[in-house]
Amino acid sequence: MLSIHVSPSTPPRRSMMDQPHKGSSRRKFLGAAASATLLQVMTGAVPADAATPPAGPLRPAGGKGGGKTVAILGAGVSGLTAALKFAEAGYKVTVLEAQGRVGGRTLTARRGDTITEVWEDGSSRTQTCAFDRGLYANLGPARLSFEHQRVIGMCRRLGIALEPYLMRSAANLYQTDRVWRRAAVTNGHISNDVRGHVAAYAAAAVKNGLLDARGLSDAQRAKLLGLLTAFGGLDAEDHAYKGSLRSGAAEPLSIPKTPQKIGALSLPDIVESGFWEQRFYDELEYGYQVTMFQPVGGMDHLVRRMASALPAGTITLNAPVHAIKSSEDGVKIAWQDADGRHDKLFDYCLSSIPVPVLRQRVELAGFSGEFARAVAGVWFAPGCKMGWQANRRFWESEQDRIYGGVSWVDHEIQQIWYPSGDYFSSSGKGVLIGAYCSYDNGEKFGARPHAERLKEARAAGARLHGEFADRSVVPDRQGLSIAWHKVPYQLGVWAHWDHTIAEHREMYETLVNVQGHGNVMVIGDQVCPIPGWQEGAMMSAEWAFESLHRKRRGGRVTVQRVPDSRRLTTGH
Repeated sequence: MLSIHVSPSTPPRRSMMDQPHKGSSRRKFLGAAASATLLQVMTGAVPADAATPPAGPLRPAGGKGGGKTVAILGAGVSGLTAALKFAEAGYKVTVLEAQGRVGGRTLTARRGDTITEVWEDGSSRTQTCAFDRGLYANLGPARLSFEHQRVIGMCRRLGIALEPYLMRSAANLYQTDRVWRRAAVTNGHISNDVRGHVAAYAAAAVKNGLLDARGLSDAQRAKLLGLLTAFGGLDAEDHAYKGSLRSGAAEPLSIPKTPQKIGALSLPDIVESGFWEQRFYDELEYGYQVTMFQPVGGMDHLVRRMASALPAGTITLNAPVHAIKSSEDGVKIAWQDADGRHDKLFDYCLSSIPVPVLRQRVELAGFSGEFARAVAGVWFAPGCKMGWQANRRFWESEQDRIYGGVSWVDHEIQQIWYPSGDYFSSSGKGVLIGAYCSYDNGEKFGARPHAERLKEARAAGARLHGEFADRSVVPDRQGLSIAWHKVPYQLGVWAHWDHTIAEHREMYETLVNVQGHGNVMVIGDQVCPIPGWQEGAMMSAEWAFESLHRKRRGGRVTVQRVPDSRRLTTGH
């Protein structure tokens, strides 16, 4: 694999969220052999070797494509995946992207980048990233699971180096004013004490004959007690839980001292804390694990490498689409770019335009009533994220000893993420994710102006680390926030599907099937089993390719159950 390193050079300033129809300009991607200068214009800040042609460049294979044309609306992960597949199969591909960059919600913020949000009153508010050169924040997708073999496979193909992303460490923190007001409690302390208390109750039930242990012999019940003792760190004599060194040492070690276990948290306090409501057990959920992965140097390397693997001129930026009209003759797409207005007929169209944007900004014709109802009915969840430069990596201090992972706070910001890399940096600086929230908390946090978001995030962060209160350590000017539901051409973080609502199954089934006159498909993580993940976006692109190019057999597919978006993204 090609390693990617952060360049010390100053990148050109770019707008990360172009306002609709303001300052629009078209830029053509040059393909695998693009020069470094034009690649920077194309996508913004890049590492010194990012212009290197990716491993496994696109090789058109001809075949069934036969020169047919396909319009792909949106240059996010699903759109780029589809573009690569159709181009390799011999199609003439046109990718139209409304924003001034590729990636969609795959967004890496670097010095000089801007984020623009459009508020309910129609006003636009713009922030400029002031991170030091070489620092960045992934404000969209930031991690890959071992389950995400499509994304990992694309990284292998394009020579994108991956490194561990740590979901959790025993030193991560949780704080709530419900019980632990004076100090945050470590992840390890909570985890081990919960396990100990539960094991002690189970052991008592086994000994008192209260546990239904049918099928277990006396010898096996004795072994079960041994299992519970090991599992919970129980006292070997009475099988009670009295605290454990698993939760940490009560005081620093020295030559004369042996480790003394820290006192156990009381079960009533643990229950009152509601810690499990904050995605505390994330790493046990499907698609997660303690160690995940991230591209070295920023998630944007993935979409930039995908874009550069396409033939020259495939992608047009700042080209919002305003009409999609399906007919027996093909699909007519109308858009506007720096060269004016265009109205062109294609054989096929794949739309990764978020459905709320589709219904607000795009005229649709030649579609069924059920498709119109689906487009009208899909709602996207609100969500926010923020990056915050710290001038001292205080979380890696002798006191906190946090190297990656996520801490939780009972507050609207919900989470703080620590960088999973650049440990012991010579600069001593790093970028934290200072908030990550969705649904009600995302709505509440996003409704605040940027300055108030910083104020709230600082106050909540100080409940975990006192250093947040020190503006010389965590400066306001180096904080950057995004409310995705206020971003033009995005309007949310993921499609909200609810398996308890019958209409959701009908809408989902409509959107995953071929539409129009058999020549249009919706793609993106909005129509996949794992909303919010790049893997799902690639999955949907593959599905569309198989449906249109290979003419999937069996006709319309039936969906038995839609994804539970809230459960999959928030844990409850």
